[in-house]
Amino acid sequence: MQIDHQWTTAHDAWRLFTEVHPELAYRGGAQQLYNFLRYHRDALVARDALRRAKGRFWIAHRGRFLEAAFELSTGGAR
Repeated sequence: MQIDHQWTTAHDAWRLFTEVHPELAYRGGAQQLYNFLRYHRDALVARDALRRAKGRFWIAHRGRFLEAAFELSTGGAR
């Protein structure tokens, strides 16, 4: 069995995204994440970049989340 260590909390993935892409001027806080998810949650789920864990909180795949969030933020493929 191979373990995928790319999954993390959505908050940690968001914080990483904001650090990697300062040019987008997002902040790493929870409120900015919630605002982003309000508009892009369905697209992130469709790309398997975001999942609901135990029906309560969001987890994100680091690689796919970074790529999808960048595309969504810059008007790339939806």
